[in-house]
Amino acid sequence: MRAHVLDSPLSYYAIFFVVRSVPTPICYRLGKLVALIIYCFSRTDREDLAGNLSIVLKQPAHSSAIRKMVRTVFLNYGQYMVDFFLTPQLSPRRVKELFTEIRGEEILKRALARGKGVIFLSAHVGNWEIGGSMLRMLGYPLTIVAMAHNTGMTNALVDQLRRDKGIRVVSMDRASHFSGIEILRHLRNNEIVAMNGDRDLSGRGRKVDFFGTPVNFPVGPVLMAMKSGAALIPAFVIREGSGTYCGLLEEPLPLFSGGSVEEDMDKNLALTAWVFEKYVRLYPDQWYSPDRITGEVRQ
Repeated sequence: MRAHVLDSPLSYYAIFFVVRSVPTPICYRLGKLVALIIYCFSRTDREDLAGNLSIVLKQPAHSSAIRKMVRTVFLNYGQYMVDFFLTPQLSPRRVKELFTEIRGEEILKRALARGKGVIFLSAHVGNWEIGGSMLRMLGYPLTIVAMAHNTGMTNALVDQLRRDKGIRVVSMDRASHFSGIEILRHLRNNEIVAMNGDRDLSGRGRKVDFFGTPVNFPVGPVLMAMKSGAALIPAFVIREGSGTYCGLLEEPLPLFSGGSVEEDMDKNLALTAWVFEKYVRLYPDQWYSPDRITGEVRQ
């Protein structure tokens, strides 16, 4: 994972303790303040995010609309960080109030009825973490595949917050492949495995057309679905204007098969890119993508 100003044990533990000792409304104000400070001092991230949004919104990166959108993305991310650390300490009733509904839950139930497991395919759009808490409250078995942070202490804290909600974690880093055997085991037990598919952080992805430009996408989600027969369901958790969250599930992607592995992989990755384009266009202010999609991921 690329280092940034917040990805340090000091920052994460500070947020962790603040949300447990400060009233929630003040936490949200502090989240916005910290996000604005980071916005002011993170010139490279601002420029790269502006470049990405200019491709999506078809406007110059230096336009006032893009600059305003970049600022909003930072502010939304500040709220996301507060909610991530706040959710584990909330009662089930409060979590349900924060997470209003899952639209398309019947899609998930039909997929699980097939007995081959489900892969939730998501992207860095919305609050992909908080949906896990709601799924566990509803009794669904969930494992997430997560990129390792830059320090062991940060990993320990973040993963413990997930496990406290009954969420299993499969960790990966830039030097390793997905833990494919472990993922397949969960799928064969007819469980849900959640994976982000919009950033190739390992450097072993494949090129796909994304907003008219060739971008490397990770092959993990598609490859696991092709190998296991699990339903590959696009899933997103979007923050609404009221400050609550809504889960959005779509019908499983109709994966191609029958051609060569390479041909089927390219076609199936194109399907994932189409879905991600749709949600980024719908919620550009919740697309947390500070690395230029047209270039290599920075370290």
